[in-house]
Amino acid sequence: MKVVLLDDVVNVGVAGDIVEVKNGYARNWLIPKRYAELATKDAVNRIKLIKRAAETKRARRMKEANDKFDFLAEKQIVIAMKSGTENRLFGAVTSAMIADEIKIQHDVDVERRHIHLDEPIKQLGEFEVELRAGADVTGKIKVVIEPLRKSSDFEQELLDKIRDEQEARDQAERDERRKARKRETDYGDGEYVEGSEAHEDEDEAPAASAEADGAAQAEDSQDKYEAHETEDE
Repeated sequence: MKVVLLDDVVNVGVAGDIVEVKNGYARNWLIPKRYAELATKDAVNRIKLIKRAAETKRARRMKEANDKFDFLAEKQIVIAMKSGTENRLFGAVTSAMIADEIKIQHDVDVERRHIHLDEPIKQLGEFEVELRAGADVTGKIKVVIEPLRKSSDFEQELLDKIRDEQEARDQAERDERRKARKRETDYGDGEYVEGSEAHEDEDEAPAASAEADGAAQAEDSQDKYEAHETEDE
C-alpha cells in the first residue's frame, strides 16, 4: 500500500515521502496514529504543505530533546542486575531499559531510539551512554549497573539497625540508673534537689562551728576540775 508520511518514521522515511508499506502496518499503525495517510491525489498535491508542517514539528522536537539532554548531563541512573563471576550480568541492559529508568528516576521521557548503545551492557560498572536525537542534538548520561541485593541482605541491614537502636536505648537507661545510684549515695534518703551542691559549704560551716564550741567547753571543764583538785590538796 502506498502512503504519504505525515511525520518522520524511523526506518520508513521522513514527512512528505511517498512509501510502499504492508497493508496491515498502514491500517493498524501508521494511519490511526496520524503518521501517514493514503497516497491519494489530494495527499500528493499537499506534499509541500506536509513537509513544511513537518519541519516545524521537527524543530520543536529537537528543542525539547536538547533541553532534556542538558538536564540529564549531570545526572545518573542506577540499575540493579543479577550478576555472576567476573561481574558479568545474567541478562543485559538495553536502551529500552535505560529509557524506562530515566523516566522512573528523573521523570524525563527519552525515546529509546535516542539512546545509542553499540551493544547491550552485560557487565557491572559505570558507563557513559550517548543520547542522540539528531546530528547537532546530542548528550550523555551516566548509567551505573550494580549487583542486585538479595532480600536477606535487606533483612540483615534492618536487623542491624534495630539492634543498634536498642543498644543505644539500653545504654541510656544504664547511664540514668548510674546517675540515680550516685544521687542516693551522695544524699542518702533525702530528696535530691537540683543545684543543692551549691549550698554544701554553707551547711558544713555551722557544723564546724558547733564542733569547735564543744571542744572549748570540754577544755574549760577540764581546767575547772584540775583547779578543784589542787584546792583539796
